[in-house]
Amino acid sequence: MQPSFKPTGYNSLSPYLIIDNAQALINFLVKIFDAKELRRYDRPDGKIMHTELSIDDSVIMISDSSDQWPANKTMLHVYVKDVFETFDRAVALGFEVIERPISKHGDPDVRGSFYDNAGNFWSVSTQMDVDERR
Repeated sequence: MQPSFKPTGYNSLSPYLIIDNAQALINFLVKIFDAKELRRYDRPDGKIMHTELSIDDSVIMISDSSDQWPANKTMLHVYVKDVFETFDRAVALGFEVIERPISKHGDPDVRGSFYDNAGNFWSVSTQMDVDERR
């Protein structure tokens, strides 16, 4: 049997965040999304060279910024089981509110958004029937 071209359980496309204070974001992602660390490689100075986290069925890769690899910001979208609960956990951890979860006309998703500690824009949503929406 030929080995797979990617690790078992990994998706083909994974966002990669290069940020300042990667460990703080990892700690938040564990609390907000129940993220699980899959692999991790640290630099000799203790900073994170590379780590991979699973969030539900997806993998996100994160590293600390360096002189060679400066921090950058991006936007991420995550479907979650309960958008209200997930959003409230993020806000309780100090993430900056962009928009509280709402349902917009014609969109089956209830969506909220916030900035993380590194300035990345996170959108979280849950697809709901009209009767389930708050």
